[in-house]
Amino acid sequence: MRNRMQFSGHLSAGLRAALGLGLALLLLAGPRPGLAADPVPSVPVSPGARPRIGLVLGGGGAKGGAHIGVLKVLEEMHVPVDCIAGTSMGAIVGAAYATGIPADELARIVSAVNWKDILKSAPREGYPVRRKGLDFIFTNGFEVGYKDGDLQMPGGFVPTQQIEELFRGIVNHARQTRDFDHLPIPFRAVATDLESGEMVVFGSGDLAVAMRASMAVPGAFAPVDVNGRLHVDGMLVRNLPVDVARKLCADVVIAVPVGNPATTRENLNGALQVVGQAMNIAIESNEKAQLATLTSKDLAIPVILKDITSGDFNKVPEAIVIGEEAARKAAPAIARYSLPPAEYAAWRGNLRQLATVDRVVIDEVRVAGTKVTNPQVMLTHLETKPGDVYDARKAGADETNLVERGDYSAVSSQLITENGRNVLQFNVTEKPYGPDYLKFDGNLSTDFKGDTYWGLRVDYEKRWLNELGGEFRFAGQLGHPNAMLAEFYQPIEKSQTFFVVPGVYGSQILQYIYQGKNEVGQLDVRRYGARLEGGMALKQYGELRLGLLRGRVDTRKELGDDSIVPLGSQETAAATLRFSYDQTDQRLFASKGSQAAVTAYYSLTGMGADQSYKYLDVRWGTAFSVGRNVFLVGLRGGTDFGSNPPIYDQFKVGGLFQFSGYRTAQLVGREYALGTATYRRKIGDLNQVLGTGIYAGASIEAGNVWQRADGTPSKGAIVSGSLYLGADTKLGPAYFAYGRSEAGHSAFYLYLGSAIEAF
Repeated sequence: MRNRMQFSGHLSAGLRAALGLGLALLLLAGPRPGLAADPVPSVPVSPGARPRIGLVLGGGGAKGGAHIGVLKVLEEMHVPVDCIAGTSMGAIVGAAYATGIPADELARIVSAVNWKDILKSAPREGYPVRRKGLDFIFTNGFEVGYKDGDLQMPGGFVPTQQIEELFRGIVNHARQTRDFDHLPIPFRAVATDLESGEMVVFGSGDLAVAMRASMAVPGAFAPVDVNGRLHVDGMLVRNLPVDVARKLCADVVIAVPVGNPATTRENLNGALQVVGQAMNIAIESNEKAQLATLTSKDLAIPVILKDITSGDFNKVPEAIVIGEEAARKAAPAIARYSLPPAEYAAWRGNLRQLATVDRVVIDEVRVAGTKVTNPQVMLTHLETKPGDVYDARKAGADETNLVERGDYSAVSSQLITENGRNVLQFNVTEKPYGPDYLKFDGNLSTDFKGDTYWGLRVDYEKRWLNELGGEFRFAGQLGHPNAMLAEFYQPIEKSQTFFVVPGVYGSQILQYIYQGKNEVGQLDVRRYGARLEGGMALKQYGELRLGLLRGRVDTRKELGDDSIVPLGSQETAAATLRFSYDQTDQRLFASKGSQAAVTAYYSLTGMGADQSYKYLDVRWGTAFSVGRNVFLVGLRGGTDFGSNPPIYDQFKVGGLFQFSGYRTAQLVGREYALGTATYRRKIGDLNQVLGTGIYAGASIEAGNVWQRADGTPSKGAIVSGSLYLGADTKLGPAYFAYGRSEAGHSAFYLYLGSAIEAF
């Protein structure tokens, strides 16, 4: 019937796009009933005891927030819950409630979660600095694997480590409860074996891993590998696991399916809508089969969410209210399960409490599950050491730290006892598409005055070439500039603190020459050579490198008069120093943290250079937030110490946030200083499949460039400013801006895929 209500998990358009046609075909094949991975024990009924109530919470993504509203009403009406079975979001809410968290507190916790941030990549403070540097070159952050001559795609498009850390934080007090029968309320989570299509029932193990496996929507989240089996969302086989609750303990079932109103023909007007409806039909079929098993002693509390879809996690608080309203409408039917106040209070008081973990001294720390990576190297990056007292929060921070190294898709930990020794074991899942990785990116920018630049980039990394973690990297760009770099990064001890990096490089860039406002020529500058650097990693905060390079620079006239600058070839040989510090929280549009960089270059004729000169460039910036408002302050400057370097090694500034209103690299000179203050406010959210947010902002900049290449006098300070709109998208950043500076310099800017230095 066209007016019937559907209780299955309808998926948002954005999430449907992430899942793709492959999942649609899987679902159209129909769900296959399966058996639990392990026998599901029943809890025996004592003679004369009241019927045990099993709560069944269905899947539905963000709509599953409604389960919390239902729980609030059950508590108010003094309805005991003797066991819980849940799928997907139902498993998340069910697991949290099973650990003893009251419904009101659970509502507060879930409502406070910033789901937009949770569904992004993990905060980058803990990434190695050499990987952070790629964030500003490969701005979309997407990597694929290269294995056996083929490209290997990641298992999902949405990062999962932050989601798992969220789950761990919610159920942290139950972290060492490995048997889910020993939770205050016995619990089961339902997932799907991706290979066999069988239902998998989690009744033991790592509770947070079970939660994530149950909600691993195929295509959006990577499958979860547990005991050699790949698990995805349980919605495919048992979106409402009534039979699981009966096997666990239930004499009586209270089932809570969540869904949207039925889809009509008017809403099936595109490929995505058709694919999504096909998914819903397949999921609904296994849900209806479970609802059909309910008897007169059981109860279904369907919750219909008209304007909230599976992907609307920002509307979870609204879903809680809708669930509460649905339960209150069912209050007359719920009342038959209510206990007298004193009996209910006794039930709550008699809930089995979590076994407290005694003060445990760790005898051994272990990394398990590695095939390519070296566990001994990874142990050096952990804060937890043998001899420490076990601390669950510290272990959780170590899990995140291992993921941030870049080789693992997931990490969990457990405290086990072997031969009387306490072992803290970190179970790692190496990225199945590694250890060879490819990144692709591109950019386009224009100032609508003739400066239009583009670039297509590729980066190839081959990691773990030896037990110390040696890596080969090749990066290339076609466009502005044409460039390539090939280098070998080799740590020289297990902690990876000290390293050497030999490499070769080459580039070609067309550099405009200005006389005041006028463009008078263009140079073709080509560099190539080899370099050798050695350095040390300053943990995850920074990096220091000292190096030597030898090469050549060819300067050719592309446009203009030959007398503009000296042309020809020059031998280059120099000593270099590079220091970098980066503790900003995000790849782009940082909201907190600081960055700093120091670059020193000393060209020496004694090493073979045609000209001796030197320069120093120093940069610092910091970001901080007040609500939705972000403020950024930056300082930068450079000098050649009077050594008069060639034009290609003089400082070049100009463009958005770098004397806004000027053209890109219009100001060239031997010394410069620039201070910036930038304001940004988030004015809108993007669907998580498209990106994170839309921003509006403004900047003010002051400074100058001295001893300019065109001989233009520079007095006082140049004051500039800009107004801009920005978007943090999955394809990279996008900016549209207007900049203006004194003396009538102004420009509109459009940047697509370019990381603009706002500090």
